[in-house]
Amino acid sequence: MDRVALRDAVYKLEELADAPEEASFAFAQAVCQFNSLLDSAKLLYSERPDIQGLYSFSSPYVVRIGDFKDGVSRLKHALDLRPINSAGETLARIQLPSDAPADVVLDMQELEGAISLGLTKTALLLSGSIAEALLLTRHSDKSAKGPGLAQLVKQARDERLFGRDTLRGLETLVDYRDLIHPRAPVRNKTPRNSARVDAAVAALKLLCHELQDPTAQYN
Repeated sequence: MDRVALRDAVYKLEELADAPEEASFAFAQAVCQFNSLLDSAKLLYSERPDIQGLYSFSSPYVVRIGDFKDGVSRLKHALDLRPINSAGETLARIQLPSDAPADVVLDMQELEGAISLGLTKTALLLSGSIAEALLLTRHSDKSAKGPGLAQLVKQARDERLFGRDTLRGLETLVDYRDLIHPRAPVRNKTPRNSARVDAAVAALKLLCHELQDPTAQYN
């Protein structure tokens, strides 16, 4: 079971956690499901003490409903927790420019979800898409397609629109956009991993900082 399926299963288990009003104990099947999901969580999150500290119920037939609901709730909230000292924390500190399109706000929310669930390829591709949308807000080309990310970054470099470190980060995002093609990771030696997600989010943070200046416009 991957992290996405695990999170969904725990959410569904919580929906089914209620026992009949007169019952003092949780359903045995529900307890068995919780134990199994907790075992999967401990395998997937071996470095997380909050998850490792949760315990399975020794018998599925004598678990009080309050204890069962508490266990499910704690596991659910642990799976929702954003990783500390990671791309997730960096993303939370990003302040979008005031002219950011509404779609970018939604994309940022999706990016946060992708990072928290370990969806590295999704996170890398979304980072490039967000950067392109932000750059287009400062470009005179208002056509339906507009310049692609590679052209936008090249023009920004030619016009010295941003700092060199920001431009290097944007060029990295251009490379990551190529991951949409099946053989790109092997061809470019850029396998998806958490370190590259960190780099992508750092590039977005630099770009958003630059775009706080309303005069940062393409000529």
